[in-house]
Amino acid sequence: QKGFKIGIGLSFGRAIAGRIGSEYQAKIGVFGPVVNLGSRLESATKQIGVRILMDQATADYVNQHLPSSIGRSRRIGLVEFAGLSEPRWISELLPPQIQSNISNQNICDYEQALEHFMQGNWEDSLDLLGKLPVKDRAKDFLLLQIANHNYQPPSQWDGVISLSRK
Repeated sequence: QKGFKIGIGLSFGRAIAGRIGSEYQAKIGVFGPVVNLGSRLESATKQIGVRILMDQATADYVNQHLPSSIGRSRRIGLVEFAGLSEPRWISELLPPQIQSNISNQNICDYEQALEHFMQGNWEDSLDLLGKLPVKDRAKDFLLLQIANHNYQPPSQWDGVISLSRK
């Protein structure tokens, strides 16, 4: 269907699966912190503008076991989610280079820009982000974070991006 888009959040870990409720009204589902994180990642796909986001454990697995001819990952940032106690590294799952407008060099440039961004060196970050494709939504997200702070890191900058919506 034209215009139909979805976002996927992938997180790895133990969860509880089961039935909750009475004999007449029951819900079967999964519960636990890993499920909550997966839900936050799915929601963040809309805010960041990418299709698939992963937690650190999933990204580590992808980096170690998935051939780049099938898929690639790039770090998006250290993100603080509403309702979760600590910031989490999140990454984007990308298709192979041959099927994407994001090249392997673009991934390197973005991740270098992210390092500068986190260190508060936003001018160098902006220079590197300028090398990325026009239709790179992760780049747009990082540019928006910089613009929302008037191109200056806050005085107590710790490199963490705060997402206030669930």
